[in-house]
Amino acid sequence: MKSRIWIAFMVAASLLCSVACGDEEVDVAETQRNSIVSYLTSSHSPRLINKKDVGQALEKNPPFYEQVEYNTFRYIDDYYNPERESRVQVAEGDEVELTFTAYIFSGSTPAVSAIYLTNDQVQIDELRKTGLNVEYWKTEPLKVKIGQTNIIKGVEESLIGCREGDRVEVYMTLDAAYGDEVVGVVPFESSVAWYYTIDKVVR
Repeated sequence: MKSRIWIAFMVAASLLCSVACGDEEVDVAETQRNSIVSYLTSSHSPRLINKKDVGQALEKNPPFYEQVEYNTFRYIDDYYNPERESRVQVAEGDEVELTFTAYIFSGSTPAVSAIYLTNDQVQIDELRKTGLNVEYWKTEPLKVKIGQTNIIKGVEESLIGCREGDRVEVYMTLDAAYGDEVVGVVPFESSVAWYYTIDKVVR
């Protein structure tokens, strides 16, 4: 009898732990989503608005961010460039070449110290000034085949619909980045931001 009670207790405790742990992870992602939106709507000049609100804006061509997926947010810096519509648009199966800088995102403007990966020579030079050994950091474009290259989900999600030449900022919660894994210097359950330029789109 005692053993049955003990087993029942352990099962209940396990279920409670599972629910609690799940809630905790959801809370982390929700906190990160709120932090990203807060940053996007307060840090840029002119101020960014949600793409959903563009139709109600008083100004012409208001700069905006968009939530391309639940955990991925994107800002295209040159969206209103009159030449943009003539450029190749990224679609599933395309190969793109990127110059990028990836940051650990903490809710404020990413600093050089938050860079964990880049192929941008300007940023590599800045990292060198901090004393970091950048001997093995490469400046070749990052090639991403949409739907095939093994890259974090948020980056791939953000590329669809962009155009060759776009300058893009992408912000992701842990669920669109590395989840609960520690990857290199990126801490457990980190939100990350990628700033990239689409140098080339190959069909």
